[in-house]
Amino acid sequence: MDDDTLEILRVWKERQEQMGMKNSFVISYDGTPVHKSNISKILERYSRLAGVHKVRGKGLRHSHASYLINEFNVSVLILSKRLGHSSPEITLRYYAHMWSGIDEVIAHDMAGSINIQTAPNALFSFTGNQAIKKSSPPKTPPKKVSELENLGA
Repeated sequence: MDDDTLEILRVWKERQEQMGMKNSFVISYDGTPVHKSNISKILERYSRLAGVHKVRGKGLRHSHASYLINEFNVSVLILSKRLGHSSPEITLRYYAHMWSGIDEVIAHDMAGSINIQTAPNALFSFTGNQAIKKSSPPKTPPKKVSELENLGA
């Protein structure tokens, strides 16, 4: 976790202790983990207070992944590990479309980085394509089976 999140959690733990709650869990009222339906109710309440559409837990997860891709260009391997996916293929199944603009960024970053310097004069004499013999006539394409049948072949 980043330092900001760790600091927020440290302050929250201190507040819990000041209120007499000695919890091992971040979100807990009695020392046991809060049930997922309560978390949904908490998210719904704060969504309403913020004046936004109802936010669900998986929406927060998706937003976090999107933020990491769009703001920090995090790799699929790092994101897969952070989300706890068993393989990067699972991560790509859900988030591959978010990396689509990366090609443009790479092309922009590459602009001007390739420096081509040609030799001032050639070190050999080019005499043409040696694979083409000038004296042989061009090959005609083979006839189709239907044309051969018309000829009585």
